[in-house]
Amino acid sequence: MIDKIKNRMKKVKIIFSGWINAPNGAARFVLGLKKCANDFAEQGVRLSIFTLDDVYGEVRKFSDYEKIKKRASLKDRLMRYAKYSHLMTYIMIYFSGLANSKRILKAFEESKGSEQPDIFHFQDLFTCYYYLNHRRDKNILVYLTLHSNGSLWSMHEEYYPLFRSWIFGFMKRRIEDVVLNRVDKVNFVADFPRRNFCHLYPNISSQKTSFVYNGIPDIEGGSKCISSTNQTRLVCVGTLCNRKNQIGILHALSKLTSEQQKYFSVTFVGDGPSRNALEKVAATLSADIYFAGNSNQVNDYLTNSDAFILFSKDEGLPISIIEAMRCGLPIISTRIAGIPEMIVEGISGYLVDADERQLSELFEKILIDRPDFVKMGEKSRIIYEDKFSQKAMILSYAKLWQKG
Repeated sequence: MIDKIKNRMKKVKIIFSGWINAPNGAARFVLGLKKCANDFAEQGVRLSIFTLDDVYGEVRKFSDYEKIKKRASLKDRLMRYAKYSHLMTYIMIYFSGLANSKRILKAFEESKGSEQPDIFHFQDLFTCYYYLNHRRDKNILVYLTLHSNGSLWSMHEEYYPLFRSWIFGFMKRRIEDVVLNRVDKVNFVADFPRRNFCHLYPNISSQKTSFVYNGIPDIEGGSKCISSTNQTRLVCVGTLCNRKNQIGILHALSKLTSEQQKYFSVTFVGDGPSRNALEKVAATLSADIYFAGNSNQVNDYLTNSDAFILFSKDEGLPISIIEAMRCGLPIISTRIAGIPEMIVEGISGYLVDADERQLSELFEKILIDRPDFVKMGEKSRIIYEDKFSQKAMILSYAKLWQKG
């Protein structure tokens, strides 16, 4: 009887062309799925995951923060060169995406056993493209989740502006043609990116699209520490880079008077290519600015803050916001992609455009109104429980895969 049940289970293989312990939202999302394998089994899904760790036969640790910082500094220099060179842009895109995609698919082909999955579910465009371009077994369904605002290229173009050039037009059209015509399902992490995708690519049937909100497990303990000062303690978690736009937060603070700035502190948790530029601007402000670097104790920083802030130019559905909501923090963020689906304006947080003047005006409003961040955080926590819990995500993905 047990064998019959196992045979009826939907077999899903997630291919992730990254390191599962990497300090970024995509890796945390995939790691979360991996930890839920038993929960998915209860829903009739046998889930397995293949990552770069499997390619190299070891789970890479990201505890050497000095090494991470050196790599980030090198990447920062190369990205600056890429702003002025089409060749360097291609080299960066190749080694940051294309090369890993080829490597992981080759390793997977060499390592896979006789049992084939019912669904391959890819988490990035390039790996999905390479698989579909050499697809052998058309009985295996292919799903792709885009962790973006609905565009196939917006995040790449944000990192590498010259990627918008006509020079890369053929490459983009080829990838679009293969993926969009051969993939069985394009999944998104929120409804807005899905609708935006349908607008950008009207020839693709909306029936071919879906969305599932990211979800993370709840945590015990870590009660919020209430500030004993008049200072508003903001925390921002994420890679320090142009797309996450931490520099915009500092520029918005700089528009306040020196005296007003003293009523704010900002802690940046994470590292990345923008750190040096951020530190230079921070040195000119009266606000207290802290750089925590990469950390395994993110929840400690969250529970010792009054509000979470993310001023990104481009996103999908940030895991960092869900982590903050779980800790009962109100959210200040940009009105892009799936983020408005996470926040009730004025109730659980505030939304602004990616405009430094708007954010500065919000800071002034906070100084005048002195909002009850504790009460707003409680509302934020309720939204997490209702929409972004791990249980909700498991049920939604199981339903999606069972339909396949």
